[in-house]
Amino acid sequence: MGALSIRNVKKSYGDTHILKGIDLEIEQGQFLILVGPSGCGKSTLLNMIAGLDDISSGEIHIADRLVNNLSPKDRDIAMVFQSYALYPNMTVRKNIAFGLEIRKVPKAEQDAIINRVAKTLQMEHLLDRKPQQLSGGQRQRVAMGRALARNPALFLFDEPLSNLDAKLRVEMRAEIKLLHQRLGTTIVYVTHDQIEAMTLGDRIAVMKDGEVRQFGSPQQIYDAPADLYVAGFIGSPSMNFIPCQLHEEAGMAVVMLDNGQQAQKVTLGPLLEAQRPFVGQRMILGIRPEQLTDPASAHGDRPDLQSLSATVEMTEPTGPDTLVTVTLNGVRTVARCHPRAAGAPGQAVQLSLDPTKALLFDPHSEKRVG
Repeated sequence: MGALSIRNVKKSYGDTHILKGIDLEIEQGQFLILVGPSGCGKSTLLNMIAGLDDISSGEIHIADRLVNNLSPKDRDIAMVFQSYALYPNMTVRKNIAFGLEIRKVPKAEQDAIINRVAKTLQMEHLLDRKPQQLSGGQRQRVAMGRALARNPALFLFDEPLSNLDAKLRVEMRAEIKLLHQRLGTTIVYVTHDQIEAMTLGDRIAVMKDGEVRQFGSPQQIYDAPADLYVAGFIGSPSMNFIPCQLHEEAGMAVVMLDNGQQAQKVTLGPLLEAQRPFVGQRMILGIRPEQLTDPASAHGDRPDLQSLSATVEMTEPTGPDTLVTVTLNGVRTVARCHPRAAGAPGQAVQLSLDPTKALLFDPHSEKRVG
């Protein structure tokens, strides 16, 4: 049974098109992330799933029920907001119980649900406190508890961690991940944070300008981004985009990378049929920083690894590794190296490029080729 099906959903305000035909589908128990920059339409889509905003056209099905014309209370959903939306004059117990009282759940059943939720979220000791006596993370936990008490078909999270500091955000992210694994709930989660998207979701919809640019698993989107936008948005640091010209030598795809002193030939692997029309043309080579590294970190005994020399412009230590900025074909390019192999500004370094991870993009359509 499909937990959520979104079919050609559009949203317009007059001549302004906010959503331009969204198609998404997830199964029971999956964790869907809607990710993208501010203004891409992800929160609008979430509000339409919740029934807080009208649909201009298309269909939304929750648990195989068409919900276009159902009010939020009839959609069997629970929503967790960025602002927590707790009642300040009520205790945690009362906040969790409020929706149960509205639905006239018997008192004994209410108590059992509250105890179960409190135990699940490890907040039994908070039940008699009021929101002003809680930290930001505790308030968010209460908001989640109130949603869990509903036991709905679908949980909706609207940037729930954006008000928390960095350390607490990491901790709460882990809580949400563990909660999903324990309960097998179906979740739709909106965020602008690609780290949250990669770590939490089973499925990710990367959005821009009211469209889904790619929909897939985190690894699919990371390894095979559909276009330059997705490739640059997902991953930290971002993928390097190096302008180049594609050549063919004995059936192999070849590009030249200039470090400012010499041009160096890089063989990317067998030329794919989809790439053949681009031979002799300008393209964009995409390579992630961890796929451009020092030879020891790259397991330099692999015969297909491509060796490059470059001059260090800047280093950024991160602890376990160091980000090394060099220039290739006139653009700053980031390599991820072991701290002992990072070099210093002005120093020459040897780098290994993994050609099996290199991608080529059409600079005109911005689509990945091959």
